[in-house]
Amino acid sequence: MTPPQWGIPILLALGVAVIVCGWWWDRRRYRMLGDGFTTEADLVGLEPPRAATTGLDALLAGRSGNATIPGGLADPAFLTHRAEGVAVAENALVLVTDADLDDDRLLVDALADAQRDARPLVIVAPRFGFDLLGTLRANLLTGRVAVVPIELADPGLLARTVDLCGGAVIPDADLRSGWMPPEVWGSAATWVADLNDSWVDPRA
Repeated sequence: MTPPQWGIPILLALGVAVIVCGWWWDRRRYRMLGDGFTTEADLVGLEPPRAATTGLDALLAGRSGNATIPGGLADPAFLTHRAEGVAVAENALVLVTDADLDDDRLLVDALADAQRDARPLVIVAPRFGFDLLGTLRANLLTGRVAVVPIELADPGLLARTVDLCGGAVIPDADLRSGWMPPEVWGSAATWVADLNDSWVDPRA
């Protein structure tokens, strides 16, 4: 072989190694979802827990007529206070993305971070797929991670949410790679949502 020809098999071998490593890491992250969290099949007989909230009556009474953000719960199954028709999260992590969430694997790292910190997780996204909502609901009902999924599609309102809570609007590619450094996370002292709107107190 001439010297330039030596590089071809080396490049091919490196390419195969990168593909195999990527496949292995993706499968490992997906197994984490099954091992560390709950699936829809585990929900039989479970009732939604009523979230422990400090001063709920005062909190609800203090809501103004105008919502902070015109985005509500993606599904009624996430109501933590059914009689009042709201979900409440206190000292919440806030994840804002412009990606349509249609794959469980997109939120493996976010769920793990919220579970590690023992904090509720508010996820703001344009759309939530049916299967992914099932996984989020399973983790809410079993007490692993309290999740408040908010559907909000308007880019300007996503940016407004980030302005309120901090962090950044995370693109699809970063979610798929699992790249979520501390600076992309927001937070909220309280997040109250009904099926149409959200009232947010962003104070740390």
